[in-house]
Amino acid sequence: MKKSISSIMTCLFICFTSVTLGAGASPKKEQELNAFLQAYVDATNSHDFANVQPLLKSEAVYWFNKNESEGIDALKVNFEGTWNYLPDEVYGIENIRWLSVEKKSATCIYEYTYRGTHDGKPIQGRGRGTSVLVKQNRKWRIAHEHLSVPQ
Repeated sequence: MKKSISSIMTCLFICFTSVTLGAGASPKKEQELNAFLQAYVDATNSHDFANVQPLLKSEAVYWFNKNESEGIDALKVNFEGTWNYLPDEVYGIENIRWLSVEKKSATCIYEYTYRGTHDGKPIQGRGRGTSVLVKQNRKWRIAHEHLSVPQ
C-alpha cells in the first residue's frame, strides 16, 4: 500500500512539474533561446544589416505598427530606415516570456525599448513584441516579429 501511494505521489509530482514548466521549456532550452535573442539585439545595435541577416529566415515577416516587411530585401530597407532616422539608436528586449518552446520552433512575447537622437533631439520609447523563431540547420532564425506600441 505504501508503495502504491508513493508511486501515485511521484506520478502526480512529475505530471504537475511538466504542466508548470510547459511543453519542452527546459531551462537549458530557454537559456539557448535567450542567448539567441541577445545576439539579435547586439546585431541590431551594430547598425549593420550584414550582422542581422544571418539571424533571420529569408522569408521572414515583420510587422512594425502600421508597416509590414516580408523577405530579406524589404527587411534590410526597414532596418536601415530606422538606423537612418535614429543613427545612434540603442534597442533592447526585456521581460521575455516563452509561450511555446518546441524542438524546432519557439514563440515569445517581450517588451522592447529604444533610445537615440533624431535631428539632435533625444527620443525614447517602449512597446510590446512577439517573435516566432524556427530552427533550421541547427540554428535559430526569426520567422516573424511583431512590434507595437500600446494605446
